[in-house]
Amino acid sequence: MSDDALIEECAVCGAALEYLVEATELTCDVCGRSGLGHVHCPAGHYLCEGCHGASFLDALGPLLAQATETSPAALAERLMAHPDLPMLGCEHAHIAAGALMTALRNQPGLGITAAYVDEALQRTGRQAVSAYCGLSGVCGVVPALGACYSVLVGGQCGRGPQTRAAMELVSRLAAATAAEADPGCCKAYVRVCLAETQTFLDARLGIVLPPPLPVTCLDVDRHPHGCRGPACAYHPEAPTQEEPAMNVPAPVALGAAPPTTSPAAQATYDQFFSLAYADGALDARTKILVALGASLAAGCSP
Repeated sequence: MSDDALIEECAVCGAALEYLVEATELTCDVCGRSGLGHVHCPAGHYLCEGCHGASFLDALGPLLAQATETSPAALAERLMAHPDLPMLGCEHAHIAAGALMTALRNQPGLGITAAYVDEALQRTGRQAVSAYCGLSGVCGVVPALGACYSVLVGGQCGRGPQTRAAMELVSRLAAATAAEADPGCCKAYVRVCLAETQTFLDARLGIVLPPPLPVTCLDVDRHPHGCRGPACAYHPEAPTQEEPAMNVPAPVALGAAPPTTSPAAQATYDQFFSLAYADGALDARTKILVALGASLAAGCSP
């Protein structure tokens, strides 16, 4: 049973926050600045993006400068356990970028310096805005890690290959966060996106980092929108890797005959694949992609 006293809401009075569909002029209770916002307390309290989690962001730089971890996931978990970190918010985007770049900085031979870390965090601050996961469909962790990759490869406007690669990573990260968005959790976003980014770095740049270790989330009772429960892989009651998920076929036993395609289906597939290479209006590359897509849809080996 969740303890409501643990749930984090308004930093001033503890009331449940109100999420607005349309931007409203609000005045920050900390700095006094006014501006448009989408999240406030029904009692009138409001913290601007700069003041929300400011104590944590002030501590982040020194924490990263002193960090010795070479595992982005391990460093991210340590940062997410910081007492000044809000349960939700784009401080988590800074954690993702800072953890990845700092772990790379700590890897010998890569030549990553503190300047790389600072540049990635500066870019993160330009695009990571709290609550915009719902307002624009882009979680701040996504551009944060896209910025990291761009820094690593020297990406900038007009440099096609570097920009394209960063966009490919960002598209994968957007899909990874979408899979967790029910209702969504910044800490889960950090975990899944760091894992996806490590896979991408290995495949594209040959950079191999320590794999993430199993994580059991300790914040399930703090989620103001309600934790997904065991549907989240990091929940304490989520099925372990040793527990097969429902509706997943059991692996084929060693020595067993592999599954085969029926002769009739294989003949139809072969005929289609041959036609795909015939002369026509489509270029060869497009035909190959169509043929491979058909083979995968049919369950056949190309």
